[in-house]
Amino acid sequence: MDFKTHLKRYLSDEEINRLMDSIKEERTSSLILNTSKISNEEFITTFPKVIKHPFLPNFYYYDKNDYDFGKSYLFDNGVYYIIDASSALSSFFLDVKENDLILDLCSAPGGKTIFKSLTNNNLKIVANDINYKRALTLSSNIEKLGIKDVTIITHDFLNSKEKIENYFDAIILDAPCSGSAMFRKNREFEELWSYNNVLKLASIQEKLLNKALDMLKPNGNLIYSTCSFSYEENEGVIDNILKTRDDIELIYLPKNDSFFRGKMHKETIYLFPFKYKGEGQFIAKIKKVDKNNELIIKNIKEKRNEKLDKYILDFIKENNLDFKYYKVERNILYGVNFSFPFPTISKIREGINIAEINKNYLIPSFNLAHYLNSENSIKLNDIEKDLYLKGETFNKHVDNLKNGYYIVSFNNINLGYIKYVNGVMKNLYPKGLRKR
Repeated sequence: MDFKTHLKRYLSDEEINRLMDSIKEERTSSLILNTSKISNEEFITTFPKVIKHPFLPNFYYYDKNDYDFGKSYLFDNGVYYIIDASSALSSFFLDVKENDLILDLCSAPGGKTIFKSLTNNNLKIVANDINYKRALTLSSNIEKLGIKDVTIITHDFLNSKEKIENYFDAIILDAPCSGSAMFRKNREFEELWSYNNVLKLASIQEKLLNKALDMLKPNGNLIYSTCSFSYEENEGVIDNILKTRDDIELIYLPKNDSFFRGKMHKETIYLFPFKYKGEGQFIAKIKKVDKNNELIIKNIKEKRNEKLDKYILDFIKENNLDFKYYKVERNILYGVNFSFPFPTISKIREGINIAEINKNYLIPSFNLAHYLNSENSIKLNDIEKDLYLKGETFNKHVDNLKNGYYIVSFNNINLGYIKYVNGVMKNLYPKGLRKR
């Protein structure tokens, strides 16, 4: 069965034709601002051709012919994150409150975790991806933006020996799928598409959704989404789950003229490019029913490590860091606000990478530069900024400045650290980000 034919399961001929025509069009471009680094007003003033999203906060569409935001130093330094507007919407619909513990089950490259972190205060997020290389990309994106309370893990929950039940306040499951909503991004997805693969993936999606619901607290909510237009991976999976579990209910997603309602389950929506400006998505919101009206709450006592050497404690005090505890792994000092206490689950990182420990001193990290504000940074002019982004060492005298490590910034945006030695700025900008 070809792609167009299989859509007849839930779409009319007219809807199929409109969808097929929209897939051939140019893809959209969009981003979310990191308003800790730049205000909406400043961004719009600097880039007046951007178009504000009608309801997503701090979110903008843009034309790549006007602005190539992906190649700007602003992107490399966490001023914004490029994310599809359809993908952002699935994260937007997740209900959370301050201090909630959230699981982003298939997280890389991190868009949904980033969107939720940038639009909500004091969330604790465990971001997982089974693919280690993709999880490293996720970690890099989190570091650029200076987001603090994210633990990144790489774990196969379907084959896990770790039993986690009723643990997370909210969960995002953007399930691996056949990727028909990615056709505009990469034509290879269209060439590789097959109906047999759709059915195979639907089976995996159902298992992942069941596992995620087991880990969700009673009264918690879960967003299930795919970047597929296939009924079998979307409403089909939801329908099977509803038939086999008695502890969940679908939540009706808000009405909007740009949303396409599910045919069998009206609570769900499809985002088609001919209706909603984005690449496409299916979204369902599920609440776990509290059958016994009792929440299972795990209290974890988190203690600060009092045995840290004096120079580490001095560094923490000098930078006004206030994490709940600090830990050292592989000579890296981390600041952490919450624990994810499952020893068999491999963690890539917890919290903020503060510094590398080198014998009797600390080398502060790129991550820390983007977590801290620019108040005490060394301000660079335009020429110095370009030299820094190229990774070059340059001279700059600053009155009464002692030798040591300092953050440099441009237009109040932190770029990274330098080592100041007698008027010489020794460059610590990451090699992978340096501009030729």
